[in-house]
Amino acid sequence: MRMSSGPKLCRSWAQQSAIRFLTRHNDGTSAIEFAIVAVPFFMFVFGLMGVASYFFIMTSIDKGMEQNSRLIRTGQAQTADMTVNEFKQAVCNKAGSWVKCNKLQIFVQKFADWNQVQPQPCLANNAAVVNTANGNDKLAQYAGEANDIVLVTACYRWEFASKVPFFQMGQMSDGSLMMQSTTAFRTEPYSAN
Repeated sequence: MRMSSGPKLCRSWAQQSAIRFLTRHNDGTSAIEFAIVAVPFFMFVFGLMGVASYFFIMTSIDKGMEQNSRLIRTGQAQTADMTVNEFKQAVCNKAGSWVKCNKLQIFVQKFADWNQVQPQPCLANNAAVVNTANGNDKLAQYAGEANDIVLVTACYRWEFASKVPFFQMGQMSDGSLMMQSTTAFRTEPYSAN
């Protein structure tokens, strides 16, 4: 009987000393806790930065669109023979220096009736960028004349979406996101000089 209790006693003592050893030494617990929390924390931080950047850029483009669409609404762009590229540059200037003009496309469409208004898609079905207007074309050929219904669409290729870790925000093949800002209005009566 004494012989059988010896190994059992040693095993019990070894288990207790191992438990005491693990509970006594707290070295590295902070690193382990940080490793557990780090991934969700960084996902949250990068996601927050991505969403904030998205709304900042989108608001800037909306501001540039609203301020410069007034040039078409009042007929100033048409009577001044403004080109599509000049209008695009004016939108970029009002949007701010963080908006890259080479990533921006502008589409201007005229309609006879409000029921016909259909926004220009920025992407084709295969996620390729749509490009319909020549930049040197006169804006007046797309914007129409006085009292026409005009739809102005800005499409901006936002490449930052492909650089945000942990999140797939973009719908394009390279991970970029196509942003779209649209405004519709009836042009005011103006005299074409």
